[in-house]
Amino acid sequence: MNEHDVFQTDVLIVGAGPVGLTLACDLARRGVACRIVERDATAGRASKAKTIQPRSLEVLDDLGAVEHVVRHGIADLPLRFHDSSGGVVDGPSITVRARDSFGTPYPDPLWIGQFDVEHALRERLRLLGGSVEHQVEAVDLAQDQDGVTAAMRTPQGDRTVRARYVVATDGGKSTVRGLLGLHLAGETREAERWYIGDVTVNGLARDHMHVWTSDDGMLVLTPLPHSDLWQLQAPVPAGTEPSTPTCELYQRLLDERNAGITLTSAAWLSVYRVNIRMLTDYRSGRVLFAGDAAHVHTPAGGQGMNTGIQDAYNLGWKLGAVIRGASPDLLDTYSAERAPVARTVLAVSTRKLDRTTQRIGGHADMLGPALGELADDAMTTGLGIRYGSGSHDPSTGPVAGDRAPNATGLRGPDSTGDLFDLTRGPHWTLIAFDNDDPALTDRTEPGILHLHLHRINTDDGLLDGDGEFQRIYAPRRGELILIRPDGHIATRIPHDQTADLFDTLPVAAPMR
Repeated sequence: MNEHDVFQTDVLIVGAGPVGLTLACDLARRGVACRIVERDATAGRASKAKTIQPRSLEVLDDLGAVEHVVRHGIADLPLRFHDSSGGVVDGPSITVRARDSFGTPYPDPLWIGQFDVEHALRERLRLLGGSVEHQVEAVDLAQDQDGVTAAMRTPQGDRTVRARYVVATDGGKSTVRGLLGLHLAGETREAERWYIGDVTVNGLARDHMHVWTSDDGMLVLTPLPHSDLWQLQAPVPAGTEPSTPTCELYQRLLDERNAGITLTSAAWLSVYRVNIRMLTDYRSGRVLFAGDAAHVHTPAGGQGMNTGIQDAYNLGWKLGAVIRGASPDLLDTYSAERAPVARTVLAVSTRKLDRTTQRIGGHADMLGPALGELADDAMTTGLGIRYGSGSHDPSTGPVAGDRAPNATGLRGPDSTGDLFDLTRGPHWTLIAFDNDDPALTDRTEPGILHLHLHRINTDDGLLDGDGEFQRIYAPRRGELILIRPDGHIATRIPHDQTADLFDTLPVAAPMR
C-alpha cells in the first residue's frame, strides 16, 4: 500500500468561517470524516457580515445550530438619520420580512455579528465530535484520480494530509484557489471603497441603526446585538485614496459630519473594495469551492455570508452521498445549481448598490427609500431560490427545484408538528399522498429515506389536521413528493411511477 492509498480524512475543509463550519457540521452529522483547518490562531471576532437571512436560519435549524443565533439576533432595527445641524428623522428597518406564502418558521432576517453565527456553528460541531484546527495553512495541493495530497504548515512544522476531497471556504483571497491557479472572473471597482470597522461609542441609543448624511456620503453605525460593539461603515470620498484605517481616522469621519459622538475603542478596521467576481465552475477535480472563495459581490442586501452558507448546505449532502458510494458525477450538480444563484446575486446586488450609490450623499428623504430597496422577500431572503430552469403554476403547488415550504398542523403515529420537523436531519423525505403501494415500504431505507404516508380518511398515517399541507402543495391522490436533504423538492410523480422514484436517490450507505 502506497501513501496515496492512506486517507487521513474523507474531506479536508480549508477555512473555518461560517461557510466551512456549516459544511463541517453537515458532514459530521452524516458520519463523514472531515477536518477543518484555519490559518488564524483564534476564532474570528470581527463582525464582517451582520445579517442572517431566513433561508440561512432554516439551514441552521436543520443543523441544530439555530437557537443561539435566534437568541442573540434582532429582527427589527429601525433607521435614525442625523443631519449636520443635529436634526433627526426616524425611518423603518431596511430588512424585509418574508411573505406568508413562503411557509417559513423564520420570516424575519436578523441583525447579528458574524462572530455569533460562527460561535453557534462551532458549538454544534463540538457536540458532533469535531473541532477547528487553528494555525494550519495549506501551502501546496496535488491531485490524482483517488484524492488530494495537501501540504499544510502548522506551528509544529509542515504536515501532509491525504483527503478524498478538499473544499475551499477560505474567503475572497482564497489560498487554495491561488494554489490551483484559478481566478475569479469579473470586475473590481477601485473607485468604490468603504471604511469599515468594529468600534465602541458612548451615549448612542442601541435600538436604531444610525445614519449621518453628508456630501461625502453616509456614515452608518449599526449596533451588534448582545455586545458593546458597533459596525462603522463610510465610503472613501470619491477621487481620494483611502488612508490607513485607525480609530483616529474614524473619529475624524464622525467629526466631519458633526455627529457629536466619541469613539472609545476600535478593533477590526479595514478598507472594503467592491468586487463583483466569481468562478465559472465551483469544482476543479477533487477540489471544490464555496462562499467567497467561489464568488464575491457587493454588500447590498446582506448576501455574502448567506449565499456561502447555502452553498455549503447544497454541497454537504452531495459530498456525503459520494463518500458513501454515489457517483462522483453528483458533485457536478453542485456548481450547476449554485453558480446560477451567485450570478443572479451578483447582478441584483450590483443594481441595488448602484441605485443606492446615486443617492448616497442625499438626505433622509432620498437615502431612506434607497436603503429600503436593498432587500426583497424572495432573492434576498433566500426563500425564492429554486434549482433548474422550469417554472410552475402557483395553483399546482411547488415543483421540483423549489424549496419545500413548511406546513404546520401535521399529526401522525410517530410525530406531531410541522413538515420541517419531518425533514429535519440528513435524510431524504418522501410524502406519499393517500398511496398504499407496498413497494414504498418495502424499498424504504430508514437511514436514507424517511417515508410518511399522508392519509385523508384514516388514522394510521400522517394527517393534515389544519389542511395546510393540501393547501400549499395541492397534491393529487396517490402522488409522491420527494424532498432532498437540503429541503428542495427532488421530484413530484404520480402513483403509477413509484419504481422510477427510487432511481432519483443517489446510492448511499445509512447515516448515523
